[in-house]
Amino acid sequence: MERLLEIARKQADAVTVFGTSYTVDNVRFDNARLKAVDTHLNSGTAITVVKDGKQGFAYTRNLIDREGLVRDALAALAGGVEAAGDLSQPVELPTLDTAVEHVGGSSVLVDECRRTVEYLSSRTKGQVNAAATRTTSDQRVLTSSGVDAHSLGTSYGAYGAVLYPGTNANIFRGFTAKALAPFPEEDLKFVAETYNASQKEVKATSGRTRVLFLPYTAYALVWRLIEATHARNVYEKVSPLAGRIGEQVLSDKLTLRDEPLNDSRPGARAFDDEGTPCRSLTLFERGVLKAFYNDRFYAHKLGTEPTGHGWRGDITARPEASLEHLTVSPGELSFEQMLKVMGRGVVGVMALGAHSGNRLSGEYSIGLAPGLLVEDGGIVGVIKDSMVTGNVYEDLKKVVAVESRVHNAPMGHFPSLLLDDISFTTRS
Repeated sequence: MERLLEIARKQADAVTVFGTSYTVDNVRFDNARLKAVDTHLNSGTAITVVKDGKQGFAYTRNLIDREGLVRDALAALAGGVEAAGDLSQPVELPTLDTAVEHVGGSSVLVDECRRTVEYLSSRTKGQVNAAATRTTSDQRVLTSSGVDAHSLGTSYGAYGAVLYPGTNANIFRGFTAKALAPFPEEDLKFVAETYNASQKEVKATSGRTRVLFLPYTAYALVWRLIEATHARNVYEKVSPLAGRIGEQVLSDKLTLRDEPLNDSRPGARAFDDEGTPCRSLTLFERGVLKAFYNDRFYAHKLGTEPTGHGWRGDITARPEASLEHLTVSPGELSFEQMLKVMGRGVVGVMALGAHSGNRLSGEYSIGLAPGLLVEDGGIVGVIKDSMVTGNVYEDLKKVVAVESRVHNAPMGHFPSLLLDDISFTTRS
C-alpha cells in the first residue's frame, strides 16, 4: 500500500488508499440438520485521488499492477465528481480491544449450533433453525496527509429460531460477541417459552392498541430516524429534522447513540474508512435531537466537522455516511414485566417490508412475522396476516416502556419498545 500511495501522490493533489481483508466461517442448520459449512476469504485495495477539486476512484481485488490502478483512478477524474474536502490529519488514536485469537476450525461452530438445536428441539415441536458465523477482518487506511491507521477485529454471531408449521414466521433470537461464546441460555429460553405460549392461532381485532416492538421490528422504526439524521438529507433539505437541533422530537425515554469506540462489542473502530477518528455521537438524548452524522464529503458541504462516519459497504464503493455502531439505550423493565404493563395488545416479533412507507418522512407500514396476541399480561397465541402502520414522529412520543437490555438486530443494538395507541390491522 505504501508503494501505491507513493506512485499516486506524484500525480495527484491528495491520495487515500484503503485496504481490507476478511475471512468468514459460516455454519447453518435447517430443520435441526446440518445444512451448510463454508469458509470464504476476500480482500481488496481501493484508491481515491484528488486533483483540481475533483476525485477519481478505482479498486482491485488483487494488487499486482499498482501503476495500472493509479491510471484507472486518474482516468476517473474525467467524471467530474466533486472532491470531499481536506483529508484527515494524523492524530493519536485510542487503543481498542478488538481482536481475539480464534481457536479451532468450523467444527467448533458446528458443535455450538448443535447445542442450540438440541436445546430448542427438546423443548418445542416446531422446526428449529440455527446458524453461527465467525469473522476476522483487517482494515488499513493510508493518506497523503500522513494518516496510517490499522485495525484488526474478530467477531462471532449466532442465532436460533423455531418456525411455526407451514410458514416462515418464527420466534428468533441472535447474539454477537468478540469471540466464540455459548448461546445465552436466557435467550434460548425466551425462544422456547415464547414459541410454546403462542402455538395456538388466534383472532385479533383491528384498531388502535398497545404494541411491543421486539428488536427485529423496532429497527424498522429506528431506520426512519437514521434517514432523517443523515447529513446528505439535511444538506438537500429533505430531512424533517433539518434545523431542529435542540428540540424535543421523541419520548424522553429514548436515547440513541452511535458508539464506535465501545470495544465490549465486536466491530469497534478507532477510525472510519476515510481515516477520520471515530467518537461517540449522541443523536437523541432523552428524545431531544442533538446531532446529525456525516462523512467528509457532507461535512465539507455543510461547513461542519466530520463525525467519523465514512464507511464503505464494500471495497467497490466510496465511503458514505453510515451508523455502524448504533444503540438505543436500555430502560428498566424485563420482557415479562413489559407484557404485564401492556396488559392487552400485540407483540411484533419480526418485520416484513421494513422499507415500506416513506422512510424519510417517518411513515412505516410493516407486516408482523408473526404478531402475538397478549391478554391479561400474557401471550395467548399467534396472529396471522397482521400489520402496524404509523409515523415515528408521532408514535415514538408514545413510549410506555423500554426493555432493560439490548439485543443485536439489523442496524444496531436495540431493546424492545412498548408503544401505546398504534394502528393495528389484521384479517378478520
